[in-house]
Amino acid sequence: MISFGTSVRIERPIEEVFALVSDPIQLPRWNSAVQSVQGTSGGNGEPGSTYSMKRELPTGQVQTGLEVFARKQPSEFGIRTTRGPTPFVYHYGFVCAGAHTIVHLDATVALPGVAAVLAPLAARSVRRGVDANSVSLKRTLEEGAADAAMRRRRLYCRN
Repeated sequence: MISFGTSVRIERPIEEVFALVSDPIQLPRWNSAVQSVQGTSGGNGEPGSTYSMKRELPTGQVQTGLEVFARKQPSEFGIRTTRGPTPFVYHYGFVCAGAHTIVHLDATVALPGVAAVLAPLAARSVRRGVDANSVSLKRTLEEGAADAAMRRRRLYCRN
């Protein structure tokens, strides 16, 4: 089992950042391993909501059960696996920093089989993937806002 924390600063309001991160259906937009997510019970990402998630791992494609265990808008969101080969718990915290939002992730991941024996190496690999997903989250939110601003300017210029 490995545990670590990481943070990313995003130039978007906390409500926008929280809305994207706390919607499990949106995971494929910014998490490179996640191919699809479908709701199985509950809804709107509220605690107790469950999902089926298809992921591409180094060992191949896997189905994972996912449950929301915490959601306090706009400051906290937590998910954990309920089935699948790589159990994890992700607990996100959101802090407003003026026009920015700081997203902090505390993660715990259980490593299966050989990966558990090679824990330090596997931990670095998992951490690199999580850090890359944080960069992708930042890019998704910030570029999406820039694209929207550009569309508004084009509409304004045409009128």
